[in-house]
Amino acid sequence: MLKPIDVLILISYSGETEEVIKLIPSLKSFGNKIIAMTGNGQSTLAKHADIWLDISVEREVCPNNLAPTTSTLATMAMGDALAVALISALDFKPMDFARYHPGGSLGRKLLTRVSDVMHTNIPKVSRDTSFHDCLLVMTSSRLGLALVMDNDKLVGIVTDGDLRRALLGNPGVVNENVATFLTPNPHTVKASAQLSEAEAYMLDHKIRALPVTADGGDEVVGVVEIFD
Repeated sequence: MLKPIDVLILISYSGETEEVIKLIPSLKSFGNKIIAMTGNGQSTLAKHADIWLDISVEREVCPNNLAPTTSTLATMAMGDALAVALISALDFKPMDFARYHPGGSLGRKLLTRVSDVMHTNIPKVSRDTSFHDCLLVMTSSRLGLALVMDNDKLVGIVTDGDLRRALLGNPGVVNENVATFLTPNPHTVKASAQLSEAEAYMLDHKIRALPVTADGGDEVVGVVEIFD
């Protein structure tokens, strides 16, 4: 429902479009402010507007100078400029976008928390786990990794890449324990973090998955993948 505090943007390149001009008396009676986007500063629309935004072009790219082509680009550019100016003036953040547009893919991504998509069936091993047993644990999970735990504390991670590098460097590693080829002090993310932040972090650090820790401490509660 239209309210007196609302600002209307009316668009007509000629400034004389009948359907648009007919709105002016009602909008004036309601007390609405009118922003006119038109290429004719002497038009009815421009003269009755509180603000006139000039979208005039020298000519249309259409060979006959008839079909709206260049003028439509000018209109879109002006609209984009207004949107960007408002984003700056209102200090509009990504989460604001998500709140006002939750149904879109970007909105869903920004509103989704790591806890919403993390895997809770976590493959775990210890430092003393053999290469063979570690491989079995990792194979039982599609994550392609295993978390190395010591008394319920995360001390390392083993990934498919770690196994390949270990084998290439020393084929005899198949007779060693996890302590030989684990990656210590792995990156982690909190369960309440935004999924978009976790994905950006993984991309920046060129990693495919992150152990997830509880918000109130270091307890491991899941694993999140970049493709979740």
